[in-house]
Amino acid sequence: MAGAVSGREAKGTIEFAEEFVALSLTSSEKEMPIPIRSVGERMKPSSPCPTVPAKGALSLWQRANGLWQQANIRGLQVALGTGVSLISLWLAFRDVPLSQVAAAFSQADYRFVALALALVLVSPLARAVRWRLLYHPDQQGLSCLILAEVLLISQMLNIVVPARLGEVARIYFMGKTHSRARTLGTIAVEKWLDILMLLLLALLVPIFVSLPPWFRDSRLSLAVLATAFLGAALALYYSKDRLLTLVESASRFLPQGWRARIHRAAGLALGSLDVLRSPWVGLKLQGWSLLIWILSILVNYTVFLALGLPLPFAAALFLVVVLQVGVAVPSIPGKLGVFHYLCTLALGIFGLEKGAALGYAVLLYFVVFGPPALLGALFLWWESVRRRQVRPAA
Repeated sequence: MAGAVSGREAKGTIEFAEEFVALSLTSSEKEMPIPIRSVGERMKPSSPCPTVPAKGALSLWQRANGLWQQANIRGLQVALGTGVSLISLWLAFRDVPLSQVAAAFSQADYRFVALALALVLVSPLARAVRWRLLYHPDQQGLSCLILAEVLLISQMLNIVVPARLGEVARIYFMGKTHSRARTLGTIAVEKWLDILMLLLLALLVPIFVSLPPWFRDSRLSLAVLATAFLGAALALYYSKDRLLTLVESASRFLPQGWRARIHRAAGLALGSLDVLRSPWVGLKLQGWSLLIWILSILVNYTVFLALGLPLPFAAALFLVVVLQVGVAVPSIPGKLGVFHYLCTLALGIFGLEKGAALGYAVLLYFVVFGPPALLGALFLWWESVRRRQVRPAA
């Protein structure tokens, strides 16, 4: 049966998950035993003159305390995100009969839905080609299909997990063939390219659409963010040698082995910006970035056609910008609620009735998030199977 999982497969998947979580731990921390006291020991009164814990125990206590604080912060973020999502869902579905949403689905032309799904699946391939370029000049041997698989796993984790684990997964999987610091650098440059492209689209929107006040404020914030990000990237690019010298000076009190590793990691991370030195590679990166964003706009427009909505191409462009800016709003995984409410707000500017806009939002949500979530889960499972097979029957 497809749904049945053997004990051996479950064990292999658990081992794979443990290895993935181990990415954030050092070897010394993984080997350090955690003392467990009995209930009676915990009930004993403390000594009036507490003893100083051993160095290893102190380090463990400090780590546990740090993790506890992070858990509290993460809990607050999850609570805030859940509240925002619930309010957004209520605002999106308020005064809209569910029968009206169902009617929109019944009238959909599923040939256009299939085309939209195909465009969604092309996007990871385009992103994989761009990501491969970001490893220039060390991209030889990197398969675009493997990179697309890693990207889909990353997208799936970002959709279903209440934390940005997708980027951690990319660093983990690429760590088998490339430095994790170098991969982190490629992700940073990739985000920089996307922010610049998003800013370009936001500047184009006023040519076609009369902007509402709430979007004008968001666009200004985006421009400030993009300018700051660009300035930081240029500062890192032109101050690379000085920064490496600063890292070396700051780490001079550490053991030689640690110092060498930190200096190498910083060099690899900053070296990711060297890809911008080649005008031809930079031009290709911009071209692939433009194609990626055009694909997103085409997905929106194709779903317009699927539902027979008489909306212009500019509405699809505007919706892409609104949804991307809305990613910054805290919510539950998958942007459930926030996504739907933003769709109704954006399409309402073009005079679309709220029920039709909500039906569009529901269909677009499944088109955009469905394939990455399903394929990412499938590839993650298959990766665990491959790792179990590669392990020594030893």
